[in-house]
Amino acid sequence: MFTRPRTLAAILLALLLLGTGWYLTTSGRESPPEELPAADTTQQSDMSSMQMGPKEGGPEEGIVQVSPATVQNIGVRTAEVTVEPLRRRVRATGQFTMDERGMRTVSLKVGGWVEALHADYEGAIVEKGEPLLELYSPELVATQEEYLLALRNARRMEGSSDAQRVLEATRRRLSYWDLTKGQIEEIKATGEPKRTVTFYAPSSGEVMHKNVKEGQRIEPGRALMDIADISTVWLIAEVNQQDLPWIEVGMPVNIRLVSDPGKTQEGRVDHIYHMLDADTRTARVRITLPGGHRTLRKPGAYATVYLEARPTEATPVVPSEAVVSNGEQEVVIEALGDGRFRPRPVTTGLETSGRTQILDGLSGDEQIVTSAQFLIDSEARLEGAMSSMMGDM
Repeated sequence: MFTRPRTLAAILLALLLLGTGWYLTTSGRESPPEELPAADTTQQSDMSSMQMGPKEGGPEEGIVQVSPATVQNIGVRTAEVTVEPLRRRVRATGQFTMDERGMRTVSLKVGGWVEALHADYEGAIVEKGEPLLELYSPELVATQEEYLLALRNARRMEGSSDAQRVLEATRRRLSYWDLTKGQIEEIKATGEPKRTVTFYAPSSGEVMHKNVKEGQRIEPGRALMDIADISTVWLIAEVNQQDLPWIEVGMPVNIRLVSDPGKTQEGRVDHIYHMLDADTRTARVRITLPGGHRTLRKPGAYATVYLEARPTEATPVVPSEAVVSNGEQEVVIEALGDGRFRPRPVTTGLETSGRTQILDGLSGDEQIVTSAQFLIDSEARLEGAMSSMMGDM
C-alpha cells in the first residue's frame, strides 16, 4: 500500500525515458528536420487533477491542490482535531491462585514415624502454633538422652567450661530440629526424654497438597503439606500487548466471577510481569484482593477482569483512521480549505476506541482528512519524487 507512489514514479520515469529514446531514434531518420513539430514548452502535464503548490520558499510549500470535482469523487471527509483526555476500560480473563507470599511448606529436619496427624485432610484450617503432627524418631530420642546426660554432667561438674559447651551443643541440636523452647524446658524439668515430639503449624491458613498419612515413615526434608494464607489471593490476568500501556501498578480492578456472575469483587493491580507469551502476545498482570469469599479460595477458578485505566492528560486527539503510516513516519492530512491539503508529520501516543492521542505535530484547532487521505498523501509523495527526479536531470 505504501510503495504504490514510488511505483507510479518509476512508471512515469520509464515512460519519460522511453519517450526520449523514441524521439532520439526518430530524429535520426531521413525525415527533414523542418518537418519535426516544434516542442511546446508551455504545455503543462495534466496527468492528475491534483497539483502541488510552490515547492520551496513559498508560503504554501508542500500543499496539494485538489479540484472540487476530485474531492467529491474520491469521497474526502474531514474532522476537527479535539483536545481532550483519553479513557480506557481494559477487559481480560484471569485465573485465581494462592498468594505465593503466604504459602508455607511443612517439612521436618529429622526422619521418623508419624504417630498422630492432627491436620489430617486438605482444606483444614489451622492457626499458627497449633499441633500438626506427632513424630516418633529414634534420633530425636537419642539426642534428648544426650542432652539430659550433658545436663547432669554440667550440674555435677559445676563451673566446668567443657561441660557447659557440651550442654549447649546438645541443646542447640534440639533447637535446630525445631523443638520449641518450651519443649526443651519440659525435657529438662521432667528429666525424661519424650517418646514422640509434637510439631506445630508455622503459619495460619488452609492445608493444601497434603502428602502424609498417619503411621507413615517420613524422611528428613520431605514436603508433608502446604499451608496457604487465605486472607489474600491472587488473580492472574492475561492482558493483550496493545493494552499494556494503559496498565499501571495500583490501579483499581473490578472482578466478575464466572461461577457467580451476579456479583463483583474489588481488587488492585499488584505486579505486571515483564515477559510476553510468545504464542498469545499477552502479559500476565497480578491482581490482589481480600479473601473471605469462599469462591475466591479455589485455585484455578476463572473470572472476567475490568481494569479502569486513569484518564490521560488533555492532548490533541484524532480519529485513528486519519493517521497514515508510510513506514518511516506517521502523517495526518490537514484540510486547509478551497481544495488545499497539507501532510502533517505527527507523533502518536495511546489509542482507544478508534481515537488516537497526538503527542506532537498538532495543536487542536485543525481540520484533518479522515477518508481518502491515502490518495492525497500518495499524490504529495509522488509529486515530491517527480520534482526530485526532474531536479536531478
